[in-house]
Amino acid sequence: MKNELCIMPENENYSTIRFNNSERHEIFGASNRNKSIKYGLVIFITPEQHRGRYGIHGSPKDWLWLKELAQNTWQEHYNKTAEDFIDEFGRNYL
Repeated sequence: MKNELCIMPENENYSTIRFNNSERHEIFGASNRNKSIKYGLVIFITPEQHRGRYGIHGSPKDWLWLKELAQNTWQEHYNKTAEDFIDEFGRNYL
């Protein structure tokens, strides 16, 4: 399997490495999808977690904690501020 950059911390709700039948989820999508990939703000989850009724795309409010965690992780990993994050991603999730 292809090794993909992921700076997200280990968590019981997702994997930081691709596994069989997993799907990559870019934490900040739309116009920030490529930035999520570039900076390693991706996770690997099952299809049900990704597109299911209670998954990231099926119930996005339940997964808002993931955007907060990703922003914190990005700021710590790249030694950046909240203002830097806003400049790069256009919004503050904290």
